[in-house]
Amino acid sequence: MSRFEIKAKDGLSRLGVFTTTHGKVTTPLFMPVVHPAKSVISPSSLVEEFGFQMVITNSYIINSKDKFKAKALDEGVHGLLGFDGPIMTDSGTFQMYIHELPEEEIDPLEIVTFQREIGSDIGTILDVFSDPKVGRLKVEQDMELSLERAQMSVGEKGEMLLAGTVQGGVYQDLREKSASALASMDFDVHPIGGVVPLMERYRYADVVRAVLASKKHLPVDRPVHLFGCGHPVFFSIAALLGCDFFDSASYAKFAEAGRMLLPSGTVHLEQLRELPCECPVCSTTTVENLKGLSKDKQDLALMKHNLYITAAEMRRVRNAISEGKLLELASARARSHPSLYEALQVLMDSYDQIEQMDPVADGTSIFYTGPETARHPALIRFHKKLMDRYPYRKTETLVMIPSRGSRPFSDTDPTIIDEARKRKPEELILLFVTPMGAIPWELEHVHPAQQCLFPDRIDEFTMQSAQKRLQQFIDSVSFKSGVWLSRDAPTDKLFEGINALASIDRVAGASDVKKRLPEPRSEIKDWTARKMTALLSVQWGISEVSRMNLDSMDFTFSRATGKLRHVSRNGEILFTVVPSTGLLTPTYKGGLEILSAGVHEDYIVKMDEDAAEFVAKGKSALAKFVAHANSELRAGEEVLVVDTEGELLGVGRAVLSGSEMMAFNRGVAVAIRHSKRP
Repeated sequence: MSRFEIKAKDGLSRLGVFTTTHGKVTTPLFMPVVHPAKSVISPSSLVEEFGFQMVITNSYIINSKDKFKAKALDEGVHGLLGFDGPIMTDSGTFQMYIHELPEEEIDPLEIVTFQREIGSDIGTILDVFSDPKVGRLKVEQDMELSLERAQMSVGEKGEMLLAGTVQGGVYQDLREKSASALASMDFDVHPIGGVVPLMERYRYADVVRAVLASKKHLPVDRPVHLFGCGHPVFFSIAALLGCDFFDSASYAKFAEAGRMLLPSGTVHLEQLRELPCECPVCSTTTVENLKGLSKDKQDLALMKHNLYITAAEMRRVRNAISEGKLLELASARARSHPSLYEALQVLMDSYDQIEQMDPVADGTSIFYTGPETARHPALIRFHKKLMDRYPYRKTETLVMIPSRGSRPFSDTDPTIIDEARKRKPEELILLFVTPMGAIPWELEHVHPAQQCLFPDRIDEFTMQSAQKRLQQFIDSVSFKSGVWLSRDAPTDKLFEGINALASIDRVAGASDVKKRLPEPRSEIKDWTARKMTALLSVQWGISEVSRMNLDSMDFTFSRATGKLRHVSRNGEILFTVVPSTGLLTPTYKGGLEILSAGVHEDYIVKMDEDAAEFVAKGKSALAKFVAHANSELRAGEEVLVVDTEGELLGVGRAVLSGSEMMAFNRGVAVAIRHSKRP
C-alpha cells in the first residue's frame, strides 16, 4: 500500500507527504548521509538545527563492523544513531563500485534482511552500479542482474519499506525496461541509480534523460529518489523532473576540500575575498577568521554552511512548487553553468511528458525567463485547447492585433473590442497576437492569456513558437479578409511570416480597422453569450452549448474591472468566474447544466458506491474511492463528481490528475465546492 500523498504539483514535481514508521515527511526532501562513526554533526542536530526531516546511513558499513552491527541488532539503527526520526539505509552498492569489491562481499538477500532486522524505515536492494565508461552490453547485464536481485529481495522486506533502484546507465531504453519491470514489483520507493559519476562530470543532461525515461514507467504513487544528488544547484531541475528524495554526503566532502556550496555553484574558501551568503556561519564571522581556523574547526564551519545552504534551497524548491514557480527557479539555476542550461533544454524538449502531470494553474503569473518559457506547460495546454475546442471557425473578417499582453486588452484596444461586441463571430473574429501565441477576444481573460509577462526584446525561439501557433490558428479559420493592426509590439514582426489564402491588410490605427469592417448585419442583444459559448467549449469541451439556453441567463460584472463575475438564472447562481484565471466554477445547479449539455468525459470523476453518500454531503472525494477518472484529466480542473449511475454528487477542483486518482489510495482526489445536499 502506498505511503505517499500529493498536496500540490508543478511540472512533474510533487509537494507531498510520505508516511514512515517513525513519522511523516514532506517532499521533496534532502537526506544528509550519516556515517555511524564519523559524523561530527549528529542526526538530531541535522533535524533541530538545520531542519532536515530524514537521514540516510549505510547498512553495509554497519553490518561489516562488529561494534556497529551488535548495537544495531540490539537497539535498532535508531538506537545506533541516537535518532528517533525516519532513517533510510543504503545497501552498499556504491561502496562495491567505488572500492571495486568482489561480488561475494555482500549477499543481496542478507543485506535486505539485515536492514529489516535493524528497523530501517526504508531499506534498499543491492543493485549493480554500472560505470559510465563501460559499453551497452555490460550495462544491460548489470541491469538484468539488478532486476533479478530486486525480484528476490522484495519478498524479504516484511513491514519495512523497500527501495527498488532503476539502473540502465545512459541508455534510455534500458532505463525504461528497468523501470517497467520494477513497477510490477511491490516496492515503495524508486531510486534512480548510477548517476553520481554523471553529476560529478557535469553530465546533467544525461541525468535528465535517465530520470525522464524512468518516470515514464514508474508508478505515480511511489516517490522517486535521485541517489547521490547533493548539490543545491541541481535541486530545482531534479524536482521539476519529478524527483522526491535526494541524498548525499557532499556537504561534508566539499567542506573537507575547503569548498562552499551555493545555490549558484561552488566556491573555494581560499579564493574568497568576502563570505558570499547570509547563513548563520557566514553572517557571524569573516573570511579571514574562517581561513585562520584549525583544519577541524574550519571543516565543521564549512560543513554547517553547506548544510544551511542545502536546507534553504530545498525549502525554496518546496515553496516554488506550492506557488507554481518551479520552472522559473530552475531556469534561474540553469544559468549558473552551461551544463545545467543544457539539462534544462533537454528537460523542456519533453514538454509533452511534463504537461501530462502539470496542474492547471490557479492564476499564477508566468515570468519570461528565456526560450524555455515558450514551452511552459500552461502555454502548450492553452494552445492545444484553443485548436481543439475554439467554437468559431468561419468568419467574414479576421482582425489581428499584436500585443505584448502586459496590460488588459480592454485598456489597450477598447475601440476594436467594442466593434467585436456588435458583431456575431460569423462576421468578425478578433485575435490578439502575443508572444505566447494567438488569443481570441472571447478568451482574453483565461489563464495564461494575460498572466504572462514578456519583455520588449524576446529571443528568436519564442518568436518562432508564437509564429507557428499564430499560423496554426489562421489555418484553422476560414475568412474572406484579414486586417492586421500594426503597432509597437514585439509580435508586430510576425506579420511578415504569415502565409494565408485570404488577403490581409496591414493598417496603422484603430480607425483604419473600423473602415475595413462591414456594418453589423444584426443587433447583438448580449455579447456575453458569445464569450460564454467559447469559454464553455474550451474549458469543458461542451459541444452542444445551445442546450444550455444562454439567452435565459443573467450576467453580473465587476464594477471595478468590468469583468464577468457571475452567471445566473432566475436569481440562482450557476457559475462564478475566478478573477485570477478567467475560468468558470460551477455551483451544483451549474454542474447539472454542463452535465446535460454533454461535458467532455475528461471532466467526469466517478466514485464507488461506498463514497457516494459522503461526497453528496460535501465531503472531499478521496482517491481510494475513485472508480474511474480519465487519464487526460489534469489536476486543477473544475470537474463533476458522479456516482456509478452517472448522477451528479458534487462539483469541485481536481487535486490529482486522472491517472493519479486511479493510482493513489491516499489523499484527496477532488476538493468538493458544491454538493447535492449542502
